[in-house]
Amino acid sequence: MKNITLVLLVIVGLALGAGLGALIWWLIRSKNLYETILLEGRVGDVNSTAAFTRFRGQGDMFWWFYPTLAPSPMTRPVILWLHGITGTSTSFLANFGMFGPYDENLNRRADSWINNYNLLFVDAPLGTGFSTSDNKAKFPGVDENADYLLRTLQSFYDIHEEYKNSSLYICSQGDGSQLALALTIKLYEKGSISNDFKGIILGNPVISPALALTKLGFYLEELGYIDGRGREAVENFTKITNSLVQSNQLENAFDHFTSLGYFVNENTGATAVNLAHIVEKLTRNSSTQDYFGERSYVESVFRSNTNINSFMETVVAPALGMSDTVKYDGQRDAAIRAFRSSYMKPIVDKVEHILNNTTLTVNIYNGNLDAVSNTPGQLEWINKLSWFGQAEFLNSSRTTLVFNRLIEGYFREAERLRFYWINVAGQLVPLDNPVGIRRVLNRIIN
Repeated sequence: MKNITLVLLVIVGLALGAGLGALIWWLIRSKNLYETILLEGRVGDVNSTAAFTRFRGQGDMFWWFYPTLAPSPMTRPVILWLHGITGTSTSFLANFGMFGPYDENLNRRADSWINNYNLLFVDAPLGTGFSTSDNKAKFPGVDENADYLLRTLQSFYDIHEEYKNSSLYICSQGDGSQLALALTIKLYEKGSISNDFKGIILGNPVISPALALTKLGFYLEELGYIDGRGREAVENFTKITNSLVQSNQLENAFDHFTSLGYFVNENTGATAVNLAHIVEKLTRNSSTQDYFGERSYVESVFRSNTNINSFMETVVAPALGMSDTVKYDGQRDAAIRAFRSSYMKPIVDKVEHILNNTTLTVNIYNGNLDAVSNTPGQLEWINKLSWFGQAEFLNSSRTTLVFNRLIEGYFREAERLRFYWINVAGQLVPLDNPVGIRRVLNRIIN
């Protein structure tokens, strides 16, 4: 009996030793999963930290942190901003284009969000903005990029540990919602990276794009851009898109869906419509080649002849201390191809997972002038969410969002799920209605 006991103790000891060895190996390996490359330069006189989180053999993810100018920065929330795959990268559009401390002419922005919040801009996925992928043969998709984002956030806290107890909100614009949702789930399950993870904020999100498309014909006809025949053409386009999604031909569905702008302007009688900002006045010969019209809209807004890529490569990169050979957004086409197989897949289940399995808040806002993620189409999936608080959300009253007696939009709020209708704003709500989005942030955070 003693021999059996001794043998068992030896086996347990070896198992524990092996387990401890595996733990030590994992800790060493996890430490080697990334390294943080700090950049020594700065743009302007506002305090900031710019860096790359390097994943050995995989690529570099660029991030840029601005601590708030408000008193006691560590008591203020950190807003992590993601823009997505088909649009313009965060480091330019969110930073210089919408609410960072400087505009595209490097003039100080009086209404910058750093007046109230800490801002963490991340160029994601790899291959967009200043972020690059080393694996040219196989660019990472959503899940891999979410893993890289998780390590990037850890990399940020490695440098700025003093913000680990600050409230954290993950915010995204457009199809950045796909990365934001995946990151939110991974971050919540990880548990130890942020000590006060509060929630996710989704702006004009791409959650169920084929479903939202079912309301586009109605939306365009009601606004007078198309007639009954045009609506029929749009609805036929919609049926094909949904059929491809339902038969799991997701890459073909993506190619079909992203031809939407061209189709509407060539086959429905609309002629000159920017789907990202439906009331923008266009000429008959306006370009509609970019995805959904966002890039052309951004370029039309910044009429200072700013070439985005040139500005980031020749002005921003040298100021931050990057190599003079850096290319901005040089791998975006390859990055988009990596998302073709997942882009059109509905991810409503991820929203439901967060609502049912976490304590986080889910906050959604939508500009009423965005035709692609049109508000009636968004409400098709939002009003059918399956979670225990849905009745409370649907039964809550729709209330007016007012500032200085002007109606900036409307909202419906429950404890965990909130939706905001934003007036006079297209796909880029912070650009089109900066007052409205600041009121929304104030409601969500305070």
